[in-house]
Amino acid sequence: MEINKTILISIYALVGLYILYKLFFRKSPYQDEYEKLYNEILTSDKYKVKGQFDKEE
Repeated sequence: MEINKTILISIYALVGLYILYKLFFRKSPYQDEYEKLYNEILTSDKYKVKGQFDKEE
């Protein structure tokens, strides 16, 4: 019976840690918007800077 109590306590502790993680480390809506804009700037041709390696032939 002592092993069952230990297993139950460890499961409760893991569930509690997971809930705390979700509460404190969730993304804000502003962070999602920022990442979307940042990825658009990085991958878009609109913001591309021409350098010495982008010579047109």
